[in-house]
Formats: sequence, structure tokens, C-alpha cells
Amino acid sequence: MMAQLGWARSSNKFADALRRGAWYPVVEERTGEKAVVQVDQTQVEVQKANLLLRVDPPTHWSIVIRTGVMRPTWSGPHSAGDTTYAVCPHCSERQFFDSHPQTLECRRCHKTSPVDWQTTC
Repeated sequence: MMAQLGWARSSNKFADALRRGAWYPVVEERTGEKAVVQVDQTQVEVQKANLLLRVDPPTHWSIVIRTGVMRPTWSGPHSAGDTTYAVCPHCSERQFFDSHPQTLECRRCHKTSPVDWQTTC
């Protein structure tokens, strides 16, 4: 595995090769305004202007609010009526929730983490 230079998430105005709310390891910073992130087993080059960057691994669930402007983001069992879901900071699992939780336990990796309600995607 390549050394990580930090973590990146798509900005609110950009969700093409990167899923909204999911954090990806940055594996290379290119000359100019581009970075390379690891998406599954593929390296994807992205304009830094389209990314939110951080040094430390994510620790909070990301909240994604679907606006209807972008393509549908998930076709799970609740996708028809729900417009908001959370993304696990550890495994990037998408998960629906009730009310306004302060923490969530991931149904895939079973880790519990706080929810970031300050910055939505």
C-alpha cells in the first residue's frame, strides 16, 4: 500500500468519481492543483478545488443531504423516500438513521462514532 498524504472528500459542488460523504486516502499530490486519491483499488486524479482535504483520518460520520441536483446516490431499500443518510468514517458504509443522533453504530463494521452535524455534504 502506498503512503497516505492525508484524506480527501468531494466538495459539495463535485460528486463524480467520489461518493458524497466518503473520505478517501490521498496517495499523491501532483504538480499544480491535482491530487490522486485511492478509490477501492483504483487511483483517481481529482482537482484539489473539488476536494475537502484533511491530514488525520476521519472520526465522525458524514451527513449527506440529497438535493435532487445530482444523480441518485444510492438504490438501497429506503432510497425512494429518504433524502438524508450518514457515511461511516471507518468503512464508508451508507446508513439511514432516525431523528438526530449524536452517535451511530455502523451495521457493517460495528464501530460507534460521533455524527458531524456541523458540515453536511
